[in-house]
Amino acid sequence: MTPPEADGLQRIEELAEDSGTTVRNIRVYQERGLLPAPVRRGRTAFYGPDHKNRLNQILRLLDRGYTFATIEELFIAERHGFTLSELLNSDAVLPERRSSGTRRRLPRGGMEAVAGFEFAEELLDQGSAIGLVSEPSAADHFFADRYMYELFRELIVLGVGEEGIDKIGRLFLKGQSTSAEALDILVETMRDAGMDQSVIIKRVTGIMPRAGAAARLIFLSAAETLLSERHGFPKS
Repeated sequence: MTPPEADGLQRIEELAEDSGTTVRNIRVYQERGLLPAPVRRGRTAFYGPDHKNRLNQILRLLDRGYTFATIEELFIAERHGFTLSELLNSDAVLPERRSSGTRRRLPRGGMEAVAGFEFAEELLDQGSAIGLVSEPSAADHFFADRYMYELFRELIVLGVGEEGIDKIGRLFLKGQSTSAEALDILVETMRDAGMDQSVIIKRVTGIMPRAGAAARLIFLSAAETLLSERHGFPKS
């Protein structure tokens, strides 16, 4: 087997020393999605010339006063071949506040500019079917919440491609759509009990925040179990 040094590979401590930074900082840049994951040989992580070049870029940009968010924008632009003008004109990827102030709408064109590919129409139709469209007259604005936008953006920064985004989107949309059907059972039960429509609306609307919190807890518990059993993550 070729020794790591022959391939220009370094351990994290060596990379930190050569680049004039710390191991902790390198780990932070990885967690932020700015620095790619290392190459693994057995249980040891190694960093190659591409990692070193990217790390030096990060350090130089930080020295110039750029924030992590700005550096992230620049790397996205570089990945997809944006010119400076195209990057400056891509403000459309930022959320627009709805008149109600409770949600944000995000343009499809802007999201596709960040991703670097077009979204599958079937996936968009599935999202629209469960209300992920800001307004009936704005079918081109389909991400209806800033948290969804931030999650999507994070996936792109971490290197998830077109096929991965499509799979993740379908799983999330299918899961949430199925979970929401629990409310259908609740409404039918109350209706069968002879409750007035106004009472049903008030009761169901009142339970929605707790239902959302419970759904989040169930998701996090299931996610923790999956990561532990399939990928060796520690359980909290």
